[in-house]
Amino acid sequence: MAQEEPPKTDETRTLDTIIVTGTERDTTLQDADVSVTVLSETVLQDARVTDIRRIDDLAPNVQFNELGAIGGVFVTIRGVESNPFIVNRAAVYIDGIPFRELSNSVLTQLESVEVLRGPQSTLYGANTETGLIVIRTRAPGDNLEANASVTASTFDTGDAYQVEGFVGGPLAEDQLAGSLSFRYSDRDNFMENIGSTVQGSGEIEELFLQGRARWTPNEDFTLNATAYIIDTDAPGVYTADNFPIDIERYNQVYSDGILFDPANPTDPFAIPPANGDIRIGEFQYVSEAPKSAQLEDIVAGLSTEYDTGMGRIEASLSYRSEESDDRGFDIDKTNGPFLAGAAINDLDVWNAEIRWKSPDDQPLVYTLGASYYTDDETESLGSLVGPGTITDYIFSPEQARSSTDFGVFGSASFTPVSFPKLTLTAGLRYDNAKRESSQQEGTLDLGFAEFVFDELELEETFEEWLPRFAARYEFTDDFTMYTNIARGYLPGGFNLAAAQADLRNQLIRFEAETLWSYEIGARWQSPDRSAFLSGAIFFIETENFQEINDLIDENGNVASTSFIGSTAATESYGFEIEGQWAPTDELTFTGNLGIIEAEYTDYAEATAADVVGNPVKLVPEYDANIAARYEHPSGFFLRGEVDFVGDTALNEGAQRFVVNVEDNVQDAVAKLGLQFGYEADNWSLRVFGENLTDERRVSSIGNPGAFFITDGILYGVFEEPRVIGVELGVRY
Repeated sequence: MAQEEPPKTDETRTLDTIIVTGTERDTTLQDADVSVTVLSETVLQDARVTDIRRIDDLAPNVQFNELGAIGGVFVTIRGVESNPFIVNRAAVYIDGIPFRELSNSVLTQLESVEVLRGPQSTLYGANTETGLIVIRTRAPGDNLEANASVTASTFDTGDAYQVEGFVGGPLAEDQLAGSLSFRYSDRDNFMENIGSTVQGSGEIEELFLQGRARWTPNEDFTLNATAYIIDTDAPGVYTADNFPIDIERYNQVYSDGILFDPANPTDPFAIPPANGDIRIGEFQYVSEAPKSAQLEDIVAGLSTEYDTGMGRIEASLSYRSEESDDRGFDIDKTNGPFLAGAAINDLDVWNAEIRWKSPDDQPLVYTLGASYYTDDETESLGSLVGPGTITDYIFSPEQARSSTDFGVFGSASFTPVSFPKLTLTAGLRYDNAKRESSQQEGTLDLGFAEFVFDELELEETFEEWLPRFAARYEFTDDFTMYTNIARGYLPGGFNLAAAQADLRNQLIRFEAETLWSYEIGARWQSPDRSAFLSGAIFFIETENFQEINDLIDENGNVASTSFIGSTAATESYGFEIEGQWAPTDELTFTGNLGIIEAEYTDYAEATAADVVGNPVKLVPEYDANIAARYEHPSGFFLRGEVDFVGDTALNEGAQRFVVNVEDNVQDAVAKLGLQFGYEADNWSLRVFGENLTDERRVSSIGNPGAFFITDGILYGVFEEPRVIGVELGVRY
């Protein structure tokens, strides 16, 4: 709805109008009927967001959990967690291309990021059970533009360097435009391996190349094309390395030779000290496993828009290929060359979506669409028993899985002519998901035993109807409220580990997960447009919650620590608030806060009595971010921020892996960031410090120790330590 331009004063600055595109129609934030955080290019640049793992600092009740230093990123929204063993419950779209599993976190030339909380299946194709993240990078324009930057940074255990650039502009006047962008980075592994005589701590080298083109033969038709490659080479690094969380207890066990059994924690006993005199400190570990990680992602996509005069047709087609060769998982967690693991993966993904959108200027607007998604993945597990080199790993036969998803969806919004302040929305999706898994017969050598793979072929189809209802009311030009109810869904699948343990009938298949999400939200903007606030309260219930468990065979032994069950249930409720205030042209404040209560209301198998009522893992009790930026008219600027994360459960909370049950929870932390520099019309210089408090925060599940046994210690992945750096940028 059109609004009069608010009066401006000399004392205040008018904030830019925030546009939401993730709802599939360009809508002002004030008019959206969904909880969404919109991060503009300016906000992203000010916060130095160059990696997807930083986005969750700027969006309340959103956490990104990691597989490793260069591994996948898994999105937890509003207490419904995602982790490396479960497919992402939230979809990520980068330039229209869906990523169910982000194997690489590189982001460059960002134009906007939108984080939508709550199910979005009536508008999108891929997994959007808990929400959606829409990322847009710089597209070619009608004018020639270019930029480049160089960044150097240092931390206690090493250094990092990065160079990136972009050039784009018209190739044929008024019809064809193109662009090229790149990034190259080389950084030391911030986790220092102080025990290795094989490779040292390792380094991570990444190269990103992207080309884009846009063809507009007339004002009604647009064709976009994009392609990029990401090549990662990390000698001395294993993608999913896990490190001891409790340093004191780790040194007690492996340097002093004193082991506490979680089943009898008051009666320690002596063991040979595997690490000898070596004792680790913060951001240190010991490993003699030969390590190497090589990853290559190739992505290509086409999208088109055609305005027929009666509506708009939008279609997209994309292809992704991901290959990885990852070696060096130190299974024994010590300095001894006892047992190491490896994995070779190959993934191919095709995705197609088409939508028909009615004109925007009618009381009734609607969108109809269909989506098709297919992926094929193969994996070979490997092992190295005893000492050896990077070429000595022996691999098992391939395991394979595939997904084929088809969906049709629609959404309609109605604004009565006689009651224009009210908008009602209803949507529905039908989803059909086919899952197939297979493996070849063979074995994997573990030294003390063999892991036996049976020949296997499995197939199942899952179907679901997913509705969404919403209402929005505009009380004034500056204050609106909305509510929505939506159903989310995650297809089921298969546990190959259950087949290997000869438990096929009852455990090999896990069910589809469903949830209901309920939300009420409000938005306010000041009359002079110098400030805005957005907030929501929510309640979410899940059924058949897919959760990682231990698999126990008929003899009572642990057959797998990565078994997926679907007999759990959770509920979460809480609120979030975020806002921005620019009291003067020079000063801007931003902030967000999320508070949540998420707990298990049921749990799989025999552990249920231990964990019902416990907090859902990887969900902090609260998260918040406060930032302030001051920019002098001369170009000098100063920015500071504090990021808060509350107590966070690292697993479901049972005591079977730890000596003290309190070890399952990570204490609250606060991290400080600071920047200062100078910005001119065509160049900038920035000095920055991140995690200045040097917090050692876990960003993954707390995993048990050595394979099939426990040392009473949890292991995890850590966020980066304190980083100090300088960045020089130029633009044309």
